[in-house]
Amino acid sequence: MYRTLMLSSLLLLVPFTVLNAQSFQEVIESEDKNVWYAYLANNDVNTCNGKHSLLSAAAKQGNLSLMKVLLKEGAEVDQRCSGGETALMLATSNQKNHAAKILLRSGANPMHKDALQRNTFDLALENENLQLFNHLIRTDGHSLAKPDGPFLFRQENNMLAHLQIVKTKKDKIRAMTASLQGPFYYNRLWKCHDQEGKELFSFHIRKKPEPTPAEFASPEKLLAISDIEGNFDAFANLLKGNEVINDAYEWTYGQGHLVLLGDFFDRGPQVTEALWLVYKLEAEAKKAGGRVHFILGNHETMNLRGDFRYVEPKYFVHASLFNLQYANLYAPNSILGEWLRTKNTMVKIGETLFCHGGISQDFVNRQLSIQRVNDITRKYIDADPTRLRNDDAAKAVFNTSKGILWYRGYVQNKTNSEKVAKSLGFYEARNIVVGHTPVNEISQLYDGQVIAIDVPHNMGEEHQQALLIEYNQMYAVGMSGKKRLLNTSTAKITP
Repeated sequence: MYRTLMLSSLLLLVPFTVLNAQSFQEVIESEDKNVWYAYLANNDVNTCNGKHSLLSAAAKQGNLSLMKVLLKEGAEVDQRCSGGETALMLATSNQKNHAAKILLRSGANPMHKDALQRNTFDLALENENLQLFNHLIRTDGHSLAKPDGPFLFRQENNMLAHLQIVKTKKDKIRAMTASLQGPFYYNRLWKCHDQEGKELFSFHIRKKPEPTPAEFASPEKLLAISDIEGNFDAFANLLKGNEVINDAYEWTYGQGHLVLLGDFFDRGPQVTEALWLVYKLEAEAKKAGGRVHFILGNHETMNLRGDFRYVEPKYFVHASLFNLQYANLYAPNSILGEWLRTKNTMVKIGETLFCHGGISQDFVNRQLSIQRVNDITRKYIDADPTRLRNDDAAKAVFNTSKGILWYRGYVQNKTNSEKVAKSLGFYEARNIVVGHTPVNEISQLYDGQVIAIDVPHNMGEEHQQALLIEYNQMYAVGMSGKKRLLNTSTAKITP
């Protein structure tokens, strides 16, 4: 009743021509309150006009005064129209930070997701809107925080820093920090928890790691997995279903080899857990006569080199809880960071090559040996971009279209069997296993010379597959361990 009287009294002051002449867009662009109230007299404040409500369109435009009026008149702060985006999402994507802050103060929920499953944190990062992202961390970041860690760092005087995020008995998230005098911390069991705070497994840390060899004889059995992207459950279930580990996350694969083709970082919420499990299994496998090969992908090198475009937002929040930048979590003095910096980008086991992306014709023309490729990666992974640009071999390795970390030509059909054979011939290999470019199922390409294994693990159990090489025969295996003999086929890129 009051709102009707208020609008009626205001309308007495507005010329008749204004009442009937304003379009939705003209209202959004106007700074005249009389125009706004005239429009509201004939239209509900929450009516959608195509993809937008008045509030979301005003937020996209950055019309702060109109937004304040609409919120006062009862506009729903998280309303979605056919576009599926809230006003906060549109303000974030269009760099309208003042508009976004008004919406947040009015109760907008930054965790709502759009049609592509992106929340406001994701959109701020995607649009490189770091100012708003940092504001979101300060005001709403607590909603993203989950139990995580441990994050362990070597310090001077044989000290070890221990950072961990835990859940208290009152379901509160707490950041814990401590420093331990060594070297007894090598004997200590460190615990890794899931996102609810339940203990998953424990492990010992090792003394400073050295680069591992990159060429091995063929084992009787080998399991290869790629592009886990923080999906710890899929990773663990594949390992359990194929008897690589038991329910206690202990190595049970004997003298078998486990090959991980990179991109364990980014997009998913359990990167830390996946990395520590690999770290733990590496030591257990070697003790049993087996091997774990963690091969760097483009997302590992992105994170180590300061490109954080695809990092799950919660990890920025977790770093902020320790008053650190995200980059510090994997710095050279961190246990995981120093370990990752010893890893290879190319490994040969028997007559099979393994790398994350693939070998383009341009790359093989450089005639870089496996050892040279791995040495270059380790040398330049922390190097200033200027140094990289001055080394042609390094530019070839890190090239974002034709380097072995990024090349997609195999699956995108940009080469042929003859060229693939020539590339493999240089490395005296029969075939190559790659990830990086998604396929609907694990497939053999180019007369069996290329095996593409980047299946979308986040799209259900039928897509959660690994490659099994057993007595030189290749199979696709799922979470139950059931084998599917591979036949030469044409893979399709997953949408």
